Amino acid sequence: MSVSKFVTLCVLSLGLVTNGYAAGKSREFSIDANYINVQGQPSASLLNVSIGQFVNPQVVIVTALSTQQNFGYTGTAIGLGGKYYFFDGFRGDLVPFAGLALALRQTAIPGNSNHASTQYDVNIGLAYFMVDNTTLDAKIRFLNFNDDSSSVSIFSAGFSQRF
Repeated sequence: MSVSKFVTLCVLSLGLVTNGYAAGKSREFSIDANYINVQGQPSASLLNVSIGQFVNPQVVIVTALSTQQNFGYTGTAIGLGGKYYFFDGFRGDLVPFAGLALALRQTAIPGNSNHASTQYDVNIGLAYFMVDNTTLDAKIRFLNFNDDSSSVSIFSAGFSQRF
């Protein structure tokens, strides 16, 4: 991906984040991760941090930063997407959600040069409202990369805080 596409993505995400829903919860901070350790293989991990702006009580526009270390290579992605909660949740509720995202990804493979690609992310999950503004999240992410047409499915868990 070119620098102009990256700048356009950043400007668009900033513009969307500044025009949000004006109710009690207008933003959401989320963090989720996974870790894989296979005997005799290098480990793999994924950490995803995102900040989102509610446009209504169920729809969030999200900007995310992800870092991966997968079996000998590292990757970093910054993306823009959205999350849809199927209904507004309160303490004790279990709320399903779905998300879509598009990210620019930089990958470093030992012995090779770095290269950029596009990452597509589709996810589905459940948010358990521990209190009205904090959830324990579990989701399945389906990632696809345009550089080698590979795809991967990942189960991750994390927290979200609405403020």
